[in-house]
Amino acid sequence: FIQEGAKIGRNTLIYPFTFIGNDAIIGKNCSLGPFIHLRGGTCIGDNTWVGSFLEINRSKIGKQARVKHFGYLGDADIGDKVNIGAGTVTANFDGKSKHKTYIEAEAFIGSDTILVAPLKVGKGAVTGAGSVVTKNVKPKTVVVGIPARAFKSKKRGRR
Repeated sequence: FIQEGAKIGRNTLIYPFTFIGNDAIIGKNCSLGPFIHLRGGTCIGDNTWVGSFLEINRSKIGKQARVKHFGYLGDADIGDKVNIGAGTVTANFDGKSKHKTYIEAEAFIGSDTILVAPLKVGKGAVTGAGSVVTKNVKPKTVVVGIPARAFKSKKRGRR
């Protein structure tokens, strides 16, 4: 279902059971669906893959991003070449106000990550699967756990 007023770029493939709101903007060479709902204020960049069983609301997804399946992205600004793992949720409502999540270019969000807004994930940062991220993540940092903390690898000495 595509509402009047949606803008869809050339060579974009839209699978069945996809709902696109009236002011959604979708770039060229994208793949959408099946079973997704792009609500108002959503903008999808060129060459981006939005998989199945997703809801995206008032969010901007950059170019060459991958949002594969099972999740909710609300009030999010997602950079170019970001990977969003299965089951990712932006927890953008605190009971009173909606808050933004910013994910900079080339970040990798692991499966089942919950991003508690307001929040910023830096360029090239990584979240471990199942993490609950409640604080900003610095660029090129790996965070894991509940709540997510910077991952420090143990260096092994030679014997």
